[in-house]
Amino acid sequence: MNTKDKKLSKREKNKENNRSIIIKAGIHTFLKKGISQATVRDIIRNTDLASGTFYNYFKSKEEVLIAALDESAIEIGQELRSRRKNAKNLEEFIYSQINPFFEFARDHSELFMIMSSNLNDVKAFSVETPMMTLELESLKEDIIIGINEGILPDVDPDYFCSVIQSVSEGIAFTFVKGGMSDEDISAAVKFCTNFIVNGIKAV
Repeated sequence: MNTKDKKLSKREKNKENNRSIIIKAGIHTFLKKGISQATVRDIIRNTDLASGTFYNYFKSKEEVLIAALDESAIEIGQELRSRRKNAKNLEEFIYSQINPFFEFARDHSELFMIMSSNLNDVKAFSVETPMMTLELESLKEDIIIGINEGILPDVDPDYFCSVIQSVSEGIAFTFVKGGMSDEDISAAVKFCTNFIVNGIKAV
């Protein structure tokens, strides 16, 4: 690697680091002040960056939150895709989505707290970020594959996908507010898995 390439590499790393710093500061700010009350200035004050640096990466505070959600969608999406491809039946498929999602919610409780505490503000802009939408489409595709292979019952893929999303997110929001222990996660996973499985079998 020549000197020019090294400089470019260092520059790219610095850009990624600055972007990450702003996202983390944004999460902290939204959690403390709420989405509507938080400002770009508040976010930058929680960093060591110059005020103008923000606009090199984001156009608004909403873009910071969307970026944080997208990064989370990528992280949890990789885990969910890997697990559900190994499912051999309906119960395993549901469990493969519910269990890691609740563990993720526990480990990233700040994002879930922001979303659950700012519902009106969240509705004001698109919460279905590009990567979140992509992950939902991936889930739907795997549901269709599962149906075609006889692993999953022949039900509407869109309904199936929505049920998994709605039930898991609803329970996760409830537990995050009060803190999630390993026992809480185990109980919630069992409840949600049985609830969805029995509901689908009854269709």
